[in-house]
Amino acid sequence: MFTRSVVRTTMSQVRVERAPRGESGSDRVAVIAQFSQQHHISRSLDTMIAELLTVGYRVIVCSSCQSRAELVFDESVRDKVTVLRRPNVGYDFGSWACALAWDADISRARHVVLLNDSMVGPFSPLDTALKGFHESRADVYGLTDTTQFEYHLQSYFLGFTNGVLAEQPLRRFWKGIRQEASKEETIHRNEIGFSRLLRREGYVSEAAFPSRHVVNPGENPTIVGWERLLELGFPFVKREIVRTPQVAPGGDHVADVVRRRFGVDIEEWL
Repeated sequence: MFTRSVVRTTMSQVRVERAPRGESGSDRVAVIAQFSQQHHISRSLDTMIAELLTVGYRVIVCSSCQSRAELVFDESVRDKVTVLRRPNVGYDFGSWACALAWDADISRARHVVLLNDSMVGPFSPLDTALKGFHESRADVYGLTDTTQFEYHLQSYFLGFTNGVLAEQPLRRFWKGIRQEASKEETIHRNEIGFSRLLRREGYVSEAAFPSRHVVNPGENPTIVGWERLLELGFPFVKREIVRTPQVAPGGDHVADVVRRRFGVDIEEWL
């Protein structure tokens, strides 16, 4: 257990595995937290990167992959993405915190998206979802929110506008990310704690797919409401449902629903 921040204890072990030539500052930056046992990147992540590049994002993958081999991307995105490798400490929030510490310019960008690879997809163009973010007047933007445990934005997609990441309350939050005792404690302290911070400091947040339109109060929309989200235009399915169908209502039908709606085999996207 680390009692000090992940940034302080692990930044010396963060290394650049790949970086595009001539990369410079951008008004749009995406940082993707990646974890896997093997070094081959999934079709889902390759597609997410391609979609982000299409709409002008500088893409940084911060990986805690367990394989020591160099990550293998599709050749269409391989030379256009920055890859950071780091120890598997602090889950996704640790990866985001280290990336923000690695390059302070990220926080000052007009649009910053922090994502992870917990979703399968996108099965439809991501620019539709990003359009809402780019047009939003909110300080912080998520694809979904939930009232499970208490109200919060779900952290697989967090968008930040107009340099708010560089403001003191948010800088302090990310510098203070530490290794927690369990995934549940990480969710409580970081994901839920982050939305508490936003409310306390007066930041405005918004969700593209509010949970009240998807599920009953207290339910997780990306689990319980996965099929309803697809009907509403959501481009992802949570990876946990594909691997463990019993966690979600109708989870054993997810492959059939995705095939019927998008014409793809979901197994090829894992």
